[in-house]
Amino acid sequence: MIAGVVVALDAATKAIAVHALAGRGVVNLLGGRFHLELYRNFAGPGNILQGHTLLVSVLSLIAVALITVAAWSVRTTSYAIATGLLLGGGIGNLLDRLLRAPGPLRGGVVDWIKPTLSGGSLNVADLAINAAVIALLVGLALDWHRHHREEPDCDAAPA
Repeated sequence: MIAGVVVALDAATKAIAVHALAGRGVVNLLGGRFHLELYRNFAGPGNILQGHTLLVSVLSLIAVALITVAAWSVRTTSYAIATGLLLGGGIGNLLDRLLRAPGPLRGGVVDWIKPTLSGGSLNVADLAINAAVIALLVGLALDWHRHHREEPDCDAAPA
């Protein structure tokens, strides 16, 4: 369910951004502290694979498949949230790579949120992926706490 909401919200906001921001350049908000700018990302996170759009698309497809398989073994709420966010973000960006110009597996991801003028740009799918990392860290912390609360203190001196 979470993944579906992320995919729908991502698609809707990208459609709005393409319509509202095309040809406008940088749109400053909050007194210039926040920016919107339409950008097509063909090279993956941080543009690390510039010129390798097909590779980025194939890696994205593999990642979504692996996340889908991993989702079947999720047992806790925090991991389910993290998996849903991660899967929704992955699918949202993968759909752009599959369905947008110039064609399947060569399309550019629509980014439109630009937190700073000097930094990169992102979209709702990217925000969901970042939120998934936070949910995963919360899950790991809860597991660690639960594990250490249930175990007797191994460092205590014998009576």
